[in-house]
Amino acid sequence: MQSLIYKVFTRKYSLSLQADALLYLSDIIKQNEISEKEAAAWLDLLADTWTKREEGKPLVELEPLRALTEAVAAGLDNGIGAADGDMADGGDASTSALTKSRTDVFAVIDAFDIPAWWYDPGKKMFVQPFEKGDIMSSAESKAALFRQRYDLLKQRVMRNENFMPVSFSNQEKDRFYKLSTIDSLQGREGEHFLLFGMLTQLEEGKLFLEDKAGSIELDFGLMNSKHTEVNGLFTEGCFVLVDGFMEDGVFKVEEIGLPPPEKREATRAAFPSINLFGGQPSLRTEPQLRAIEVSNENGIIFLSDVWLDKQETMEALHTLFEG
Repeated sequence: MQSLIYKVFTRKYSLSLQADALLYLSDIIKQNEISEKEAAAWLDLLADTWTKREEGKPLVELEPLRALTEAVAAGLDNGIGAADGDMADGGDASTSALTKSRTDVFAVIDAFDIPAWWYDPGKKMFVQPFEKGDIMSSAESKAALFRQRYDLLKQRVMRNENFMPVSFSNQEKDRFYKLSTIDSLQGREGEHFLLFGMLTQLEEGKLFLEDKAGSIELDFGLMNSKHTEVNGLFTEGCFVLVDGFMEDGVFKVEEIGLPPPEKREATRAAFPSINLFGGQPSLRTEPQLRAIEVSNENGIIFLSDVWLDKQETMEALHTLFEG
């Protein structure tokens, strides 16, 4: 069984087990006479949960593993560990088992307990610059906020297929978009550039684009004369991509757009071990959580602009709560 443990933990999840941790798992499998198929599924659940709970810690030690094993065992007793294969077969037993206990489905996390993950472009990874936030932040915090937002969005843009060099892309293409910084525009009048930065109004009535290297005034007259179609809502403080050229120290904008979105799966693939929201990850797998969601007719409703001093609002709330 040690070869099976090695196959799951080391080869599949890139985890290294200490000798006593390896022996501990092997003894559990032997003492409970678990079949190889069931053992593989159980080990996979353990390894997957370890990577989420321990935030990618590569060395599996005995005591944390023992605590995790007990937690997973408790979850299995409540129907948490139903096999994905059973669910794929559409078995009623696995679905009913999943719905027996739902105490671990939701977790309320205080805004001040959410970990402060900041993206470090030098290390190309997320770091925690401080333990917890504070309501009364310093004046430097505002500038740091926009710098961090710039780094966070730019790394996502650079991971997009359209911005990857041909040698790093999975798609066949003959060109890609290359971002330039504002300081690289000096002395290059008439050349076309694609810039990424924040829209800001450094002078009254004039819009500028600002990145970590500098700022430059924008002129949208060319877009207006050509009646260029624009998709998106652009406000001061938002980050945009602008395409155009330099003329007399002003950047003539020909096109403007928002950074491309990224699917959740792509973000998780890029940063598999980061727990962005804090709290303990659920022991349930995503297919199991989806099965619970489908089987539950209840939902969560978010309301905004609820004006309690208006009669029509109170009537609408009465209708909502009455069902």
